[in-house]
Amino acid sequence: MARGPVDIRKRIEKQRQKIFELTDELEQAKETFEKLQEELKEQQKKELLEAFDKSNRSFEEVLDFMNGKADI
Repeated sequence: MARGPVDIRKRIEKQRQKIFELTDELEQAKETFEKLQEELKEQQKKELLEAFDKSNRSFEEVLDFMNGKADI
């Protein structure tokens, strides 16, 4: 019967370690996700600016449209 408590303590410690490892992995995944979102946002900004440069609309017209104040 003495083996039971020792075994359960080892299992508890193993699970605790697993939780720490998974927590670290989760944090790294979150950081990667946030970086990818920032990259996408920067790409969208670039595409928006390129579309504006190619358009025949004024800055004010584009702003009014994006703010829902005017139809282009």
